Amino acid sequence: MEDHKKLKNYVKHESAKASHYNREAKYYDVINEKDSITINSFLENLFNKYKINTILDFTCGTGSQVFWLSKKGFKLIGCDINQKMLQIARKKSEEKLLKIKFVDGDMRTTKLGKFDAVITIFNSIGHLTKTDFKKTLQNIKFNLNPKGLYVFDIFNLNYLLKDDNITKLTIDWFRQINNNTIREIQYSTINSEGILASFDIYHETKRNNSLKISKAFQTLQIYNRQELNEILEEAGFQIINQCDINGEKFIEDETERILTIASKTE
Repeated sequence: MEDHKKLKNYVKHESAKASHYNREAKYYDVINEKDSITINSFLENLFNKYKINTILDFTCGTGSQVFWLSKKGFKLIGCDINQKMLQIARKKSEEKLLKIKFVDGDMRTTKLGKFDAVITIFNSIGHLTKTDFKKTLQNIKFNLNPKGLYVFDIFNLNYLLKDDNITKLTIDWFRQINNNTIREIQYSTINSEGILASFDIYHETKRNNSLKISKAFQTLQIYNRQELNEILEEAGFQIINQCDINGEKFIEDETERILTIASKTE
């Protein structure tokens, strides 16, 4: 046990490569789409409140936020660094007979215009190092109109470090897809520097009962609220509100994820 605790403190985090979600793209919607309803509803209400019209989703993936908000009347562009996720988003757009623009881009550097709001949802900034996160904030500012909003969420470090809360991220999911059974098993560790390491095992049982097993590993950079706010304020953002992803009050060591709403100050 002591060796395990020492090991997790030496996990190194690097910004994710463009290919990071290649393995997950095929089954991403089946596993994650239901979990997006709460945050999508919150975003809809938030953007109506602030009279937002144009939105850039800088980490759109397969398009969950883009399609939801577009259906509610907002004008969006979806952008992502992963080609396979974008291919799925574009195919879904065609099937829905929608003319939504999806762009192959990097939130650290891609410039697509001026928007009322920019979003990066579902722990997306965690895939960046702290240095790259700060770089991304400057690029987000470039893509925002004056007083534009930046909205994002990230796991709460204080929550994950408390007691055994990290074990609550353990998953064991079964999904039936085209007569194939997909099982994902994941467990995670967290250290005091905020490096979350997740280990995955995938079992895919096909209709002929053949079994394919694969493994994956990823790291995320997690923050507590104080550090997050210091980085945002230094980058030229004003914190408007921080809450749970359903809009409920943020409690320092009890709320699992921090949803931040910040405005461009310059």
